Amino acid sequence: MLKISIRYITISFAAVAMLSIALLAAPATTFAASLQTAKCANKDVPCVIAFGNQAIVARQNALTTLSGKVTAQLNKGNINSDQSAVLQADITTNQNNLATLKARLDGETTVQAARQDIENIYTQLRIFAVVVPRDYRRLHVDIESVLEAKLKNLEPQLQKSISNAPANEQASLNALYSDYTQQVATAETQIDMALALFPTLTPANYNTDRTTYTNNLHNLKTTETTAHTALHQAAKDLHQIAMTLKGNAATSTVTSGS
Repeated sequence: MLKISIRYITISFAAVAMLSIALLAAPATTFAASLQTAKCANKDVPCVIAFGNQAIVARQNALTTLSGKVTAQLNKGNINSDQSAVLQADITTNQNNLATLKARLDGETTVQAARQDIENIYTQLRIFAVVVPRDYRRLHVDIESVLEAKLKNLEPQLQKSISNAPANEQASLNALYSDYTQQVATAETQIDMALALFPTLTPANYNTDRTTYTNNLHNLKTTETTAHTALHQAAKDLHQIAMTLKGNAATSTVTSGS
């Protein structure tokens, strides 16, 4: 049983590592800089609309990619259906918002109106500045949450196995187990703190109170990193406990056979 659990933990940590890289993948182009690259004539409405559509397509593609990663992690058992549903609902909402904005943009007849629609992509929807990085972080924390639950569920089994170990191994095993439970508890606390911060990371808060938004994002990153480190240490403790118990079982088998 311990061997299977370690295998699941290895898979989960691999998923977390890959998602850590994905958090940095979204571009952060500003509205002003983007309009400068459009190079449309003052009255060229189709040109402005085409530029806006490109910006929308880029964001739709980013959301589609995110949706695929959520589905992949669900299929691997690294997140549960409730966690997946929350993320997919947010993705769908933002995809619908982009589609609505595109329909309005495509119907504009003046450059001024079209540029206003494009500005809304950057200042209201905030797909690249807020939504995509936030939801990748939520996926990352959800994976950590599932992993933490798996580690916590192992505690009764570990305690029983350690109590049946040879007396000369009890002290070292109990020390490892004590650290293991402390690390799991730390991860649980940090994950709960991280989950409480996600509702504050909205485009509206980004626009109206950047200082508070930035502080909350910083706190989220800190709690997420602390949880990640604690889970890694718990996994190391688990590995050492499992290897010790496995060695004792092998020694016992040899002794019985002789």
